[in-house]
Amino acid sequence: MLKMIAPFEMGICVDDLENMIAFYGDVLGFKLISKIDVPADKSNEAGFTSGGYTIVRMQTNYGERIKLVRPMTSANPRTSGKEVLSKKGNVFLTFIVEDLKHTVSRIKNTDAPIRTQGSIMEVRDGVFLSIIDDPEGNHLEFVEYSDITNYRPDLV
Repeated sequence: MLKMIAPFEMGICVDDLENMIAFYGDVLGFKLISKIDVPADKSNEAGFTSGGYTIVRMQTNYGERIKLVRPMTSANPRTSGKEVLSKKGNVFLTFIVEDLKHTVSRIKNTDAPIRTQGSIMEVRDGVFLSIIDDPEGNHLEFVEYSDITNYRPDLV
């Protein structure tokens, strides 16, 4: 088993970095941790991109981090298909929240498309979800459990 020493982090290749910072910061409430420019030589050697990039780290209240990464040269357009699970390799981020109705109502005030019919649905007894895309089409799943201990007894 992998022995991690910090909470999980996810990187997302983005185009409009400032818009994405505003969405994850202002709408979802993530804290801006750092913004770093990585030069082309280091970026190329690492295997990310030949032209350098800017990386912004944003942190949830629980300690996980989202890394918004904008290459200095334009990346190819994102194609994910009509449905979240319509293409191999599609990724979605899941956020387990305390108040799904409040979360969705905050996001509804943005241009982020809500994929779930009716905004929120009960997918199985006591498990409610909403799938929403961020401003660049990355899939986000927000979930509320009536009893989180059934799903994650390790957190109690």
